[in-house]
Amino acid sequence: MSSDKSFEFDEFLASDFAAAGTALIDRCMKMQGRRLYLSGATGFFGKNLLSLLAYLARRGATFGVTALSRSPERFLAEQPWCRNLAWLDWQTGDVGNPWPGEDRYDYVIHAATETAADFHRDKVNVFEQILAGTRNSMAFAAAHGVRRVLLTGSGAQYGAIPAEFAAGVPESSPNACDPSRPTSAYGEAKRASEMLAALYGQKHGIDIINTRCFAFVGPGLPLEAHFAIGNFIGDALRGTPIQLATSGDALRSYLYGADLAVWLMLLLIEADNGSVVNVGSGHAISILDLAGRVRDVVSPRLPVRPGETVSGSERNYYVPCVARAKALGLDVWTDLDRAIARTALWHRTRAPGLGP
Repeated sequence: MSSDKSFEFDEFLASDFAAAGTALIDRCMKMQGRRLYLSGATGFFGKNLLSLLAYLARRGATFGVTALSRSPERFLAEQPWCRNLAWLDWQTGDVGNPWPGEDRYDYVIHAATETAADFHRDKVNVFEQILAGTRNSMAFAAAHGVRRVLLTGSGAQYGAIPAEFAAGVPESSPNACDPSRPTSAYGEAKRASEMLAALYGQKHGIDIINTRCFAFVGPGLPLEAHFAIGNFIGDALRGTPIQLATSGDALRSYLYGADLAVWLMLLLIEADNGSVVNVGSGHAISILDLAGRVRDVVSPRLPVRPGETVSGSERNYYVPCVARAKALGLDVWTDLDRAIARTALWHRTRAPGLGP
């Protein structure tokens, strides 16, 4: 794929979905005949999911999707490929308010989570908005005949992951947020969301699939936000030194967005009621080594500049154990180097003068 052509988001990811292999995509084709209501459609998770659905539609699957957004027109102006899709319609609304819509649905994916740094400064608002979104998703599901709901939770639900789980924290771990600390607002709200969904599910006969999502990379990830890998790729594309905010000792792992979309779709369709599944890569890497990998893939010979050592960090380890996902036939098919290269190439296609 030449970097001198601008591709639409779904077109760019088509080769990534093809690389997943026929067996996985055939399982995703079980969306045939289903109706899905999707929140968070305009974010990183949503764009990858919509791209996967577009890929399935091109392979002959027929289904219906309703996407909830505060501003569909703004999103469609940025992503014109989502206009005039026979299987996709939009509802204007906020997840924190009762969800609009009159039809009946088979599935709900509640993937709306505000990631902007400004949002996370007001911890009371963080907690209340996350719970409100989950409550509204479940109330909608109960009122519209929904049979299965998938919630996108977070690895933050495990709180400060101890060194014994440096290689990957399992879903069975009793590790959790400290509910007495305001910094736990996001993770604790995600934990409470699982309980709220379980109560609604039991009362209304709805299957609940809980995913605890870790860190990701791919087209659609901002290059100038609070995501370390995005910032590193942005530095490398601009040809500036890759600057770390810390010494880089913390361990992370990254799952590519196309892989993420397939994982979520298959968990929605196939996972048992009440399942709790970590979503992410099990391949740990230090932030410092990550910066070096980005440099080597995107712009060799750039300097990497570590920052200061940060003492008392709650997030030295943030890697999932993915044994449960593997038992369900899920794995990483886009390795980290390819994920970095694809992300960089995507940004080059959008701004041809960007990058070496």
